[in-house]
Amino acid sequence: MDSGYLLQCAACGHEHRVAHGRTGQAVRCGACGAPLIRGNCLPDDVTDADWEREVLGSRAPVIVVVWGPECPVCADYEVSVGQMAIRLYGEARVLRLNIEENPETARRYGIEGVPMVLLFRDGRLLAQLPGPRGEQGLREALGLGEGH
Repeated sequence: MDSGYLLQCAACGHEHRVAHGRTGQAVRCGACGAPLIRGNCLPDDVTDADWEREVLGSRAPVIVVVWGPECPVCADYEVSVGQMAIRLYGEARVLRLNIEENPETARRYGIEGVPMVLLFRDGRLLAQLPGPRGEQGLREALGLGEGH
């Protein structure tokens, strides 16, 4: 049985266990009502092994940033990806896929260069966008409201 993630409320410190399928949804602390965010762990990494569950099985919109460890552009984009994951928490999931460690998924989507951004909604690929992308353009492509 999958135990999910242990999240701690930044406001009151109360700990909660949240199922994997709920991590892309807005989850609030049962004690104080503040949002629960795993800010120190975002964005999540996705692999060939958990692709079906984490991406295709997600009810939340999903942004997958495909990257490579030898890619200097990917390294520069990493800070923006982390900030985007925190700002979009509760609206969309932001995941990272290492192309070198996950060749099956990269082959499945014909990914040859990185960075590449894949957008999914209800398990369907909406767009495959080469290069680093800004948050506002991704919000628009997923039909999300304007950022805060």
